[in-house]
Amino acid sequence: MKKGLTYLLVAGVMTISLATTGFAMKGGHAIKGEVTKIEGDMVTVKDEHAKEHTFHVDAKATKKEGEIKVGAHVEVDADKSGHANSIKTGK
Repeated sequence: MKKGLTYLLVAGVMTISLATTGFAMKGGHAIKGEVTKIEGDMVTVKDEHAKEHTFHVDAKATKKEGEIKVGAHVEVDADKSGHANSIKTGK
């Protein structure tokens, strides 16, 4: 009985920890893929599943690493509204 309660308590603590981590991310997500289009401050990236995602890349607020151009492989960290917090080129 005590062992069962211990497992239940551990599972509860782990669930709360994972939920807290999710809320800390504020619904953000990271996308890796190839830049297929740049129009003004909007960048479109095609991921490994051939799905296109369009992000707002702000000249001042978005952290940029590397040269962002059509054909570049990038990783974008964005919030759920589509604003890129960071975008960096990769291999």
